[in-house]
Amino acid sequence: MALPSDPRAFRFEPRKMISAPGQFGKSSLEPRPVDGASHDDPRFKASRLQHLIANAAREAMLEQGHTLKSFTDEFTAPGMTYDRLVRIHRGESLMQLADLVNLASLFPQVRALLQSEIVWA
Repeated sequence: MALPSDPRAFRFEPRKMISAPGQFGKSSLEPRPVDGASHDDPRFKASRLQHLIANAAREAMLEQGHTLKSFTDEFTAPGMTYDRLVRIHRGESLMQLADLVNLASLFPQVRALLQSEIVWA
């Protein structure tokens, strides 16, 4: 898969920055950058962070007996629809700070991840 066309742009689809886009948000395997991107590319780093957060949130939801649908039905936040949550978890939409704050406030696993050296190494 090729890199987004403008390397200076921060408008990108996160899943397109990792070599196995189908694993986005669904795997605890460490993602690798797509051909042509480096581990230091800020787009890859942001995509990796979103993947880790999506996976941690998904696992926490499953632990609580939720699907993405039942989660959004029970824990609604302004702007957080089922469709948006699915796009974020698949890496089709770039996570916003409000999404991050919402998921971190709901899941200790996400907060722990944000404090972990694995994210910032």
